[in-house]
Amino acid sequence: MPVINRHPRLGQILAQRCFSLFLALLVMLVVMPYLAETPQGRALVGLLNIVILVTAVVAVERSRSSFVIAMLLGLPTLFFQILALQSDLPGHFALSWGFGAAFYAFTIAHLLHYVLRRDMMTADKLYGAVAAYAMIAIFWAYLYGVQQYFYPGAFASHGTPKTLDMAELIFYSFTVITTAGFGDVTAHVIQSRFATILESVTGVMYVAILIARLTSVYPFVGMKS
Repeated sequence: MPVINRHPRLGQILAQRCFSLFLALLVMLVVMPYLAETPQGRALVGLLNIVILVTAVVAVERSRSSFVIAMLLGLPTLFFQILALQSDLPGHFALSWGFGAAFYAFTIAHLLHYVLRRDMMTADKLYGAVAAYAMIAIFWAYLYGVQQYFYPGAFASHGTPKTLDMAELIFYSFTVITTAGFGDVTAHVIQSRFATILESVTGVMYVAILIARLTSVYPFVGMKS
């Protein structure tokens, strides 16, 4: 007898894998601003990131090869993140953020394939769509982190060039993708400005494509002839 049939509750949890991913992302975003200023807090944020990586791997695992690729991208992210917290060297942070961007890109691609697939829209797919949106913002935050390593002063805080930490990069990325644009953190060089443009366009296109997908699943009643 399959394990899921023996444990209905476990089967229900496994059937809602995107909800676990969404919940892990939400917890990280809520606690990060309160923990990122101390070494202990940053270690806890790193632990939360491990949870996100694990739930993301579970969420996208559709075959053994996808699981292996996800782990090959996720493990270096964790390794260089721990190394960066110990050494505080910019190069280690850049490597961690680079592998993190690749991992998030891989996960986002699988999530979108699952969410936008032409079949029944479920609650798990809706959680996957929201999780993908948040992960796109975090993906761009990782890219911004790598960019400011190669272009020092790529971003400015209140008009003063500054090297942003990951919490600040995530804040900036979410203001860009949601087109909030508060203006306290800004792109300071041409390379980061064009990256900002690309993220803005990505956010708008994602919402438009998702709405079009939902419209095709739930057609308007008055459209029938």
